[in-house]
Amino acid sequence: MDQEKKTAAPEEELMAEETAEAAAEEKAPEDKKAKKKKSKEAEALEQCEAEKKELEDRYLRLMAEYDNYRRRTQKERDNIYPDAVADTLKELLPLLDNLQRALETPCADESYITGIRMIQTGFEEYLKRMGVEAFGKAGDPFDPNLHNAVMHIEDESLGKNVVAQVFQSGYRRGDRILRHAMVQQAN
Repeated sequence: MDQEKKTAAPEEELMAEETAEAAAEEKAPEDKKAKKKKSKEAEALEQCEAEKKELEDRYLRLMAEYDNYRRRTQKERDNIYPDAVADTLKELLPLLDNLQRALETPCADESYITGIRMIQTGFEEYLKRMGVEAFGKAGDPFDPNLHNAVMHIEDESLGKNVVAQVFQSGYRRGDRILRHAMVQQAN
């Protein structure tokens, strides 16, 4: 019986070792599964973080684009009225030129000339109320931003870069030039 115990003991030991190994093998796949699960969770978390950053970036870019659009349209709206007024006044300037030409033409009918003068005066007052001012007089310094030089003369009696003669007056409203003065430049 002692021998049976001895032979039984190694068999039991073997079985205990096999059971321990089987338990360890069963535990190892569970550990591998847990590690895989943790790594998948970490990857998913990283992917979510990257997606979040991308969405935040897209949101910030969209907000910046909208802000730029809002500013641009506001600026356009602010410029619509002054542009419309300037365009309208620009179209009226030839009428004033024609009135001035009519006054320069010799006429025997004094009442006709008085009527034209009244129309011209009323028109000039209207332009002043609208903020339009004339520029371009003989003797003014020549400024290419204001004057359109159509002729050039050399005259020592006049200074350098001076307007010698005005063919057509220029007009501006505030900082906006409605029409450049057509002039003859000296020296």
